[in-house]
Amino acid sequence: MKPNIFYLVIDSLRADKFYGSNRTSITPNIDNLIKNGAYFEQTISSADATILSWASMFTGMHPFKTGIFTSRFNKLNQNVITFFESLKKYGYNFYSYLPISASKVGIFPTFENNDEAHMFQPDMCSEMGRKIIEKLKSNQMKTPWFFYAHPYNLHFPIAVPKKFNEQKFGNSNYERTLSAIDIWLGKIFENIDTSNTLFVLSADHGAYIPAVSTDNTQINFETNAHIQSIIAKLAGYTPKFLEPAKRSIFFSLGNRRKNSKLNKIKTLELKPHQQRALLDERTNTDKFLFDERVRVPLLFVGYGIKKTQIISQQVRTIDILPTIADICDIKHESDIDGVSLKPLIESKEMNEPIAYMESTPMIQVKSNDVIGVRTSRYKYFRSKDDPTKRVHLFDLKNDPNEDNNIASTHQHVVQEMESSLQNILQNKSADVNITNKTDSDRIDAILKKLGYV
Repeated sequence: MKPNIFYLVIDSLRADKFYGSNRTSITPNIDNLIKNGAYFEQTISSADATILSWASMFTGMHPFKTGIFTSRFNKLNQNVITFFESLKKYGYNFYSYLPISASKVGIFPTFENNDEAHMFQPDMCSEMGRKIIEKLKSNQMKTPWFFYAHPYNLHFPIAVPKKFNEQKFGNSNYERTLSAIDIWLGKIFENIDTSNTLFVLSADHGAYIPAVSTDNTQINFETNAHIQSIIAKLAGYTPKFLEPAKRSIFFSLGNRRKNSKLNKIKTLELKPHQQRALLDERTNTDKFLFDERVRVPLLFVGYGIKKTQIISQQVRTIDILPTIADICDIKHESDIDGVSLKPLIESKEMNEPIAYMESTPMIQVKSNDVIGVRTSRYKYFRSKDDPTKRVHLFDLKNDPNEDNNIASTHQHVVQEMESSLQNILQNKSADVNITNKTDSDRIDAILKKLGYV
């Protein structure tokens, strides 16, 4: 009998808020899991938003090979084999609680549970958390099972559970909510038998946190979650003929908010990474691939994980499912870009894979998107359409916050990184979908309801 698999992806969870000194949340359960598992502290997502990340994660392929985005968001290419298909061949039964957007993109299988497997915004600190625990306690899931949970608690706008909305649980709404998630994570893990279950925790992408501290001054530009949720829901139901006007008002308000923020911080000595966190707006059309958006946690605990360790070597989210398959002795008959990390878990040497990343296009206006590559030493990204524009290079060893763009003074490194990027892109002509307008309209409609621009 194959082991059960519980895969938890916490939307927008940053690596530096999960482990390390750069956090103010209270997370004893997370800390305990790390002590008893294999934690990869330098894991890079293929994309800075959910759908492209899902497509890459569950196929083990770079996003541009999956057909999930052509001229618009689209369903997964029908010729692309997901890991769900391989798991099904080994008798796995699928259970899940995940965002409603998952029902439209053709990535996920049919789930055994019919109790709102696709929720509007899954809340781990209430309904979703209770349902997961009920499922685990019931002993009614057909084994072997693969349980995928995708809570939205850290996704904008963040609503802090009332009990945790105090300074002692964190300096920001983000970290206070993570403290609340930690409690539920402990409750869920209590009901998992690690002798026959592999527990995996990661994230689809990171997020900017508009709250920083400097010189004993706390600056917090976090928004009212209740008001933002109402606005997002209403925006999703705007009549089509009013879309242009709504879009114009939305972007105008975004620019006004940004200018207001600039006036408030202009006298403060802030570093670039602090400024970009505070000034981030959903209306910003210029995209970037800073680590706040693409560096995520990755933790394996339980079945097949016998050694407690922190692994600092760079890995990628496209490596997660190949690793799960390898640990559970499951063969995946498909040509993929991801690799198994099992050798690293077993303290064996592996060459560090270069990480490919791309920004996610906006759905209502054209955005200035970027693509790039990352090693544990350098981060490089540039315009998606023109390698000579918006070129960014950062020395991650000496500048981990990515404050200083050194592209102009390190052209030889830029050339090396661009060459690595081109090697990855050479297969970009792989079979992809032609955009299906009906599918794209459905995906866009769901994303607008969830607050995407």
